[in-house]
Amino acid sequence: MAARTDDEKIRKQFNFYFSDSNLPYDKFLWTLHSNAENGWIPLSVIAGFKRIQMITTDLDVVLKALKEQESDVYEIDEEGKNIRRKGQVVEQDHVSRSVHVKGFPLVDADAENPADKLIELQDKIDDFFNEKANVLCTRLKKDGKKFKGTAYVEFENPEQAKKIAELKQVEFDGHTLTILYRPEYHKLKAEEYKDKPSQWKPRQFNAFKPQNDNYKRKRTDSHKGQNKKGKFNKNNKKSEEKKEDKEENKEENKEENKEENKDEENKE
Repeated sequence: MAARTDDEKIRKQFNFYFSDSNLPYDKFLWTLHSNAENGWIPLSVIAGFKRIQMITTDLDVVLKALKEQESDVYEIDEEGKNIRRKGQVVEQDHVSRSVHVKGFPLVDADAENPADKLIELQDKIDDFFNEKANVLCTRLKKDGKKFKGTAYVEFENPEQAKKIAELKQVEFDGHTLTILYRPEYHKLKAEEYKDKPSQWKPRQFNAFKPQNDNYKRKRTDSHKGQNKKGKFNKNNKKSEEKKEDKEENKEENKEENKEENKDEENKE
């Protein structure tokens, strides 16, 4: 496969940013999109994203590349200053058309420009699997900021994903990759954590679902022993009970001391 030109890389990235596969699942970009008047986002904002900056820091170069070829997913205003999604966003089933791949080379988080190296690796993964099927996107899995050596690769349809999963193992830059159809991977993880399901639950921002369903956080009120929804927190309840017990013990000790003092006075 011939190497992409910078203009092709720019268009590919913008197509991804505004695609059904990314826009409604990218919290930052979705917020920009949904809060913008008529959906128009300043082009300079998107051109400032790290992936674009790695290609060029010249906004005119970005604009020229985007105008050279019309896109099905985004459009630019007449002045060339703003960009927006074309048409309605459609909810996608990422799982059925994705594979789970493990065995990628790790990137040292303490190395110079680790984020750049991860982006380069992501591009390599895209190119590698694009030779076998039509890749929509690659999502590197991280533990915080540290790359775990695994990724989800999403294809155009479930048939392509299943075909790739049938390979089971492939060689990539001197590393053996293990491939599993993503629904099967989820089944394995669900079985592994069946006794403690709260420890494994795929979480991702989803504009089609209420935010509370995406990111449940127990934030307790230290004074009232309640979380943000007003439900009583068991841990705080226990601590409150312990405090009450201590106070009761103090009061009991005080009363006992008083009685002892009275007895001593009577003896005298």
